[in-house]
Amino acid sequence: MASIGSAIERARTERHLTQTELARRTGISRQALGAIESGAYHPGVAIAIRLAHELDATVEALFGEPDAETSTLVEARWFDDARRPAPAQTRVALARVGGKVVAVAQPVAHLTLATAAGVVQRARRHRVDVCTFRLPNEIDSTLLMSGCDPAVTILVDWLARRRSPVHAVAIPCSSRAALRAVVDGRAHVAGVHLRDQKSGEYNLAPIRRTLGDRHSVVVNFARWELGLATAPGNPLAIDGFADLQRPGLRIVNREDGSGARSALDQALRELGIKPERVAGYHFEVGGHLEVAAAIATGQADAGVTIRLGADAYGLHFIPHRDERYDLVFMEHEAESMPIKAMLDALNSRRFAREISQLCGYDTAQMGQVIHS
Repeated sequence: MASIGSAIERARTERHLTQTELARRTGISRQALGAIESGAYHPGVAIAIRLAHELDATVEALFGEPDAETSTLVEARWFDDARRPAPAQTRVALARVGGKVVAVAQPVAHLTLATAAGVVQRARRHRVDVCTFRLPNEIDSTLLMSGCDPAVTILVDWLARRRSPVHAVAIPCSSRAALRAVVDGRAHVAGVHLRDQKSGEYNLAPIRRTLGDRHSVVVNFARWELGLATAPGNPLAIDGFADLQRPGLRIVNREDGSGARSALDQALRELGIKPERVAGYHFEVGGHLEVAAAIATGQADAGVTIRLGADAYGLHFIPHRDERYDLVFMEHEAESMPIKAMLDALNSRRFAREISQLCGYDTAQMGQVIHS
């Protein structure tokens, strides 16, 4: 605990802040800050986030324990195609069967039957009676995450592997719909990647417009590449957005309010292309993987998605821009069990490495407080 206090004191002195000044900025007493720096008191998540914000550091840098864990190499038996070696970067499941470690290829994305907490038995206007086998503590420890990042499934897996009492549930939707879900109390967290056209800044302006004067916390999840996906090998020789008005070329689009739709609309405006000149503009699907799936199955020739989506289906990818994907939650939820579990994951270097390796995201700022 003393090492944690030393990290805070060192960061404070480097910024030429007195205990009194830092305590005032973070809304705590000087005595409380002194106790934190001496190792006598460990603050809660909300105070830790405020301290990290004022000291321009991550929560993990100030409060995290050293993480010596790294990925390891495990030799395993391979059965999927014994005639040739497994391609590099093939995703696999690992298990011990008959005393031997085996590796089984896993698809990057596939359709599965989603789990559910229960089924509606009776519905009224704004209320429902749900038949469930979940216990009250299991309901209280469920984290609802709205947004469009396919990597939320990795967070679900991470929590399960660490035997966390918290279970994360994804609510797939656009960035703007995700923000509305948090405002309406239908989700704990909103995932957002919306670029403000005036400033070029990501997420903060749209968050302010939607949340108004409600107090929220914005933490970074990752940065990713957004661009145009086309069929493997790019048979139509698509170079960029200007080609989308070609006769006979069809696109697949995202719903209004999504970051991908916003990027497409901005690109078309800058090129002077009206949406009605783009075949398929009104063919909308609900996620990055769905865009890639539509192209892979021949329903469209191109669409805006993230590189992860294109890679999942073996598509050609034309980068457009890097984007920052942030997570937003209400400040009053900061001490809740679901939010604490999420922040613990975001401030784990091991989790950041896993997301980076499996998704190709830039996780250098993962867990960093962007705004509070």
